[in-house]
Amino acid sequence: MPIHEVLHALCFKEEVEFYTYLRKGLMFVVGTESMSKARFIFMSMFPNIVFGFIPYILFFIFPSQFWLGIWGALCISAGVGDYINVFNAITQMPKGSLCYMNGNRSYWYIP
Repeated sequence: MPIHEVLHALCFKEEVEFYTYLRKGLMFVVGTESMSKARFIFMSMFPNIVFGFIPYILFFIFPSQFWLGIWGALCISAGVGDYINVFNAITQMPKGSLCYMNGNRSYWYIP
């Protein structure tokens, strides 16, 4: 889980803050810089692609490596919060808008 958040943090150009709420099993990274819709979607999906989809696809290429399939499936399902952010960005953000994060929420605006 911390490495998942580090991959999110790598997508930011400016400073980020790492928050943990271990009692609830939550960790998240927040950066206050504005980013485009495409970059926000990429930032949200990057850890899920690296830890989820790539291992799962590799499992289909190398079926004897069943652990890749298990790992990929677990990581794909662990990214449910990121998928909600991506769905909201796709359905709510108009073309040309920018997104910024404040706490565990994201907001968009038209510059």
